[in-house]
Amino acid sequence: MPADVVAAAPQTTAPGNRTPCEKRMRDLTDILSEQLLPYVRGPGQYAACEVNARYADVEAADVAVVLAFPDTYSLGISHLGSQVLYHLLNDIPGVACDRTYCPALDAPARMQEGAIPLFAWESRRAVADFDVLGFSLPYELCVTNVLSMLDLAGLPLHAADRTNDHPLVIAGDALADTPEPMADFIDVFLPGDGEVTLPALVAAVRAAKAAGSSREQLLLAIAQTVPAAYVPRFYQPAYTSEGKFAGLTRLRDDVPATIERAHAPSLAAIPPAPAPLVPICEAVHERVIIEIMRGCPNGCRFCQAGTTRLPVRTRPIEQIVEAARAALAATGYDEISLLSLSTSDYPHLDELIGRLNAEFAGRHVSISLPSLRVGSQLRTLPALTSGVRKGGLTIAAEAATDRLRRAIRKDITDADMLAGVQAAYQAGWFRVKLYFMAGLPGETDADLDAIFHLCKTLSRAGRDIVGQAGAISASVSWFVPKPHTPMQWCGMRDAAYFWSVRDRLRDLARRSAVQFKFHWIERSVLEGILCRGDRRVGRLIETAWRNGARLDSWDEHFNYSLWTDALSQTGLSGQIDDLGEIPLDAPLPWSHIGGFRETEFLAREYQKMKDVLAET
Repeated sequence: MPADVVAAAPQTTAPGNRTPCEKRMRDLTDILSEQLLPYVRGPGQYAACEVNARYADVEAADVAVVLAFPDTYSLGISHLGSQVLYHLLNDIPGVACDRTYCPALDAPARMQEGAIPLFAWESRRAVADFDVLGFSLPYELCVTNVLSMLDLAGLPLHAADRTNDHPLVIAGDALADTPEPMADFIDVFLPGDGEVTLPALVAAVRAAKAAGSSREQLLLAIAQTVPAAYVPRFYQPAYTSEGKFAGLTRLRDDVPATIERAHAPSLAAIPPAPAPLVPICEAVHERVIIEIMRGCPNGCRFCQAGTTRLPVRTRPIEQIVEAARAALAATGYDEISLLSLSTSDYPHLDELIGRLNAEFAGRHVSISLPSLRVGSQLRTLPALTSGVRKGGLTIAAEAATDRLRRAIRKDITDADMLAGVQAAYQAGWFRVKLYFMAGLPGETDADLDAIFHLCKTLSRAGRDIVGQAGAISASVSWFVPKPHTPMQWCGMRDAAYFWSVRDRLRDLARRSAVQFKFHWIERSVLEGILCRGDRRVGRLIETAWRNGARLDSWDEHFNYSLWTDALSQTGLSGQIDDLGEIPLDAPLPWSHIGGFRETEFLAREYQKMKDVLAET
């Protein structure tokens, strides 16, 4: 190891007294009914009376898993990935899967007062008594909720402090691709498609229980045998004498140096849930959601999901139609959302919408088309769905000038966008929402003004068709250079710049039909710190949580000062300065997570972006 590199202290695992095969599950049914539900707002969210719930016998199972969504029930019950994995695990013989969510802010005090631990929704058993506690981590601002749930469950926050008496704490979804900030709190990360990794992981847990293995033995077996499993316990971060991240060192030679992200070979082999869970109280999404394609062919240079979810895999039309038929019958919903990163790039979209129209138009079922690419195909899409009740039309434009769109590899034109919106007005679609980013590399005032002028042009196009300006809602987010993308080396603008952009666009839009909505600037800065950070950022997360940070994705609960205080308290204020441009040869805290695109490819695309900006 170079002389200027200082190794962080390795973790240790405390000994335990109970082998994983011994199960003592606490039944909390009575205490929940008597001491929690009568005293909280919205008790229906804790009642576990969802239509299509499985109610598996967790005590009789070889392996009992509880899937945890680290945000409120209204968000978690609508999360497609959680529903897919819930049904997948319950279909494995000998495995029982339950669910848990982050309680709303009025519940924890009552739970702590009554000594009520975090519970699994269906079985009413204590979460801490399961074999596996699995978190989905879909976005950065859920991280403090993970600590809240571990604390409510009565589990040690740090993986190093857990013993054989505790469940295996695992995590997947988007943040598993950038695991280091949460590495102190999670036993095992599973980056990639959970349909591939979860069955292998529960098989390893089943074998460990049968053999009476220790926690340390189980973790090693998972690191060595489960595809795409990253066990932070066996890796040690190092830093230069200046405090810069210098890479990870393996503590054992028999664990992989690079963790290759898992990819399901076929989407057709992963059938949609035929009977999705239906809540009895309000949820964020109340519709049938069917994933029609995984991965994206467009290669936008800023998009982390577009890079990490490659290769592109499509679901057959017949399977989609059958899934829609079964799910509508099982749920009573009247809307189908065709989900993918770029729905308009599904290769048989015309035929698919025609089939759905033929079957569901007479039942007034709405078809939602999210994440549309603004290309020539958009001109025909509104007409294809003219036979059903209209949903909103959403277009991911990202930038408003050809110059920036070329730089970020968004292959669209103003002409295509205008033609598509005109076709939408003609087919009766009156609501159009556009997504833009500000803070892109090389951005100028002219690029920003073009956002408003493009929206105004699209709005005015409605006058010639429907006699009035179209309703245009433009959502502006702030560019965060995401790991595993060609733009991961880019710098991020500071908050002052984002404030000036917001004021500029608001001034332009006064007394116009264009409505701007802006993402929280402070949240975007925090997102940059969390997604690009190394293992030291875990101290920031824990300190902010101890300061009171909870439910940070909710406007009414987010308090940025709790995070700025935590930055000062931990001595990590320099993390904001680290949001600048990263040298191409610098070690990256996420480089041990491999993917479909190699670093060399990403670097070439990064240079192409810089070349485009240098030409103009």
